Amino acid sequence: MIILVVAAVIVAAITAYAIWAGSKEHRIETTVHLDARANEVWAVLTDFPAYGEWNPFITAVSGLLAEDERLEVRFMQAGGKPMTFRPRVLRVSPARQIRWLGKLGPGGLFDGEHYFVLEPQQDGTTMLTHGERFTGILVPLMGKTINETEGGFTSMNDALAARLKEVGD
Repeated sequence: MIILVVAAVIVAAITAYAIWAGSKEHRIETTVHLDARANEVWAVLTDFPAYGEWNPFITAVSGLLAEDERLEVRFMQAGGKPMTFRPRVLRVSPARQIRWLGKLGPGGLFDGEHYFVLEPQQDGTTMLTHGERFTGILVPLMGKTINETEGGFTSMNDALAARLKEVGD
């Protein structure tokens, strides 16, 4: 009888945590003003074979950039730990946005919707919003990984600005 009560308490606690954590979301969003037209930024962002030459955060991408397709994306986390995901492409709007959804484990554990949104400015430059929306029951436990990821976004944004100057010269 005591074993059943303990088991019921454990199941209730796990269920309560899953409900609470499942409602949590964490978003990282960075912006960078790029001295290039949106189509020029798009050309660099979608030149996946060249990522290894300039991108310190997303070091490799392969696959077809089309909605509902799967990419293979290799990230370099702080401390030089590579991680590979196979996200599903959610949205591709040329010179406007790319969105993909990656999952760690089965869906609902730790999911990340990664996005690049390009906003052309009247002066011929582009505002890039680079972000990710994390959801799932492990989000409250992944604070360190999420914080390290934000640094990766910033380093990629800086490298993208440098790359655009390099290809523009």
